[in-house]
Parts: sequence; structure tokens; C-alpha cells
Amino acid sequence: MKKKQSSSMQWMSIELQDALKKDEGENLFRIVNALDQKDWNGLKKDVYATFYLKKFDHAQERGKEMKLTTANIQTWRKSSAFKKTVYEVEKGYEEKFTMTGLMIIMTGTMVLFFLRAVMAGTYFINFSVDAIVGVIGAVILFVNLRVKYRMLRNCTTSQNFLWMDILSFMLSFLLKMMLPPNIDFTLVVLIVSYFVEKRKFKGILDDFLRTCTR
Repeated sequence: MKKKQSSSMQWMSIELQDALKKDEGENLFRIVNALDQKDWNGLKKDVYATFYLKKFDHAQERGKEMKLTTANIQTWRKSSAFKKTVYEVEKGYEEKFTMTGLMIIMTGTMVLFFLRAVMAGTYFINFSVDAIVGVIGAVILFVNLRVKYRMLRNCTTSQNFLWMDILSFMLSFLLKMMLPPNIDFTLVVLIVSYFVEKRKFKGILDDFLRTCTR
């Protein structure tokens, strides 16, 4: 039977996607497919799928029968091992948000510097070299924004993070164009926005942790 991944399964981590490719018996595929039909956010689906994968690997190593099935999904949360998985997944999300956030600050600053140089007609070295740096920064910025918002879609339907990013970049660009080159608040604006978003994201994860481990 050929496994088809639904376009709605964007919540899956890279580890789960790799495991699905090696899932010869299609046990994991059936669980993932069942979870995908649930009216849950992506983070909750990710936790349950990760928990199943860990228990499945453990059962395989010990040559034991797998007790977790689609029929008893609602009972998984009673396990202490499940609560541990929730903490691990939450920590992974928090670390990923931190890494993407820092990369967005760094590459966003590079792109804004290049845009100002183009509009002012003054380059740090010359147009060609500055353009290469600007393009590389833009590509890395796009990749990290994509990872960040894919992760956010798993956790919340709120558009607040998107608006904060848009406003912070617009404000940074306006300040860079209006102020003299020796006065630059770009980094300050992006860092403040990052810490505000990080605190808000931590609150979302903490709320999920409380509801998922009750």
C-alpha cells in the first residue's frame, strides 16, 4: 500500500516525516492519519505522534507487542511517559523559536542595511558585493520565517506574531531611512520585538502544557 501524506499534515516534525518513510508495517502511518483527523492543533498532534513513535521504538527494541492503538488514543495522556514527551516537545519548540528568532534578527538587519544602501546610493564595499550579502541574507531570512510560521501555525491561529514582525520591520526600515547612518535603531527594534514575541510564545506553550498534562 502506497502511503500518501495529506497536505494538512504540515504539523509533522522532520523526525516524524523520516520515521514515516521507514514505516514498513504502516503502523505509524495509521496513527498519524488518525491524529490528522482530530480537531486538535498541530502541536497536540505532534506530541501524540512523537509519543507513539518513542513507545513503538521501545517495543521494537524489546521485542514486545505494541499496546498503543488508534482505539485507545484518549488514554495515552495518563502515562507518565506521555507527560515527559509533552515537556520534551515543548522544549524543542521553544529552542526552535529562539534559533529562528535570532537568525531573523541577524539576516533581517543585513537586508535592511542593503536596502538603505541601494536607496541612498552608498555601499559598504560596492554594489556587487553588497548585493551578494543582501541576497544571501534575504534567502536565510525567508527560510527562517517559513520555519517560524509553520511552527506558529501548530500552536495558535492568532495573527499577532505576523503583525508584530511586519510592524517591527517597517519601523526599522523607516528609522534607518530617516536617521543619520551613525544613528541606528534597527537592531534595537528587532530585538525588542523578538523578546515580546518570545514571551508571548512561551505563554502559549505553558497554557498547552497545563491543559495537555491534566
